[in-house]
Amino acid sequence: MQDLQQKLRPISFIVCDVDGVLTDGRMWFDGEGRPFRCLHARDGTALTLWHLAGHQSAIVSGLGCRAVEAIADQWRCAECHMWIKDKGRICEEIAERHGIPLDAMAFLGDDIIDRSAIRVVGLGVAVSDAMPELKAEADLTLESHGGAGAVRELVHKLLKAQGRLDETIERYCNRKDHAQ
Repeated sequence: MQDLQQKLRPISFIVCDVDGVLTDGRMWFDGEGRPFRCLHARDGTALTLWHLAGHQSAIVSGLGCRAVEAIADQWRCAECHMWIKDKGRICEEIAERHGIPLDAMAFLGDDIIDRSAIRVVGLGVAVSDAMPELKAEADLTLESHGGAGAVRELVHKLLKAQGRLDETIERYCNRKDHAQ
């Protein structure tokens, strides 16, 4: 547990997969064949908390559509990458662009395509219903399933380990009314 706490404290950038992490992994299509996503509002709140604490986030998806771009925009992610097969390489590029060490980055995933990312970052995280191959390599497996508030669980763990959870929640609750 001590090793995990040491890995949680320096994290300042969270990179999330989309399908199976922000969603439950099911693919939905409208009558025109366009995909759309169902997300948990608590994950959006979590990223708002994360950003209020002065940290950053990104979305990296193996697939892509306008919905993914909209998610990243709505949730104020610093970067959004779609159609990515080598997620580890993208994490390295994001870290370089933002001038942070990879040890300060967490990657949250659910499937084997996410393995390269969790291998290069400081904290590899799997949702509870992730593929066994990914869970075996992750530093942390969450209790939450994909699409069921996994980002919220991770953000709470990180901010608590950093001693910033209560103050950040207070800042969140005391914000003035305005459009996101």
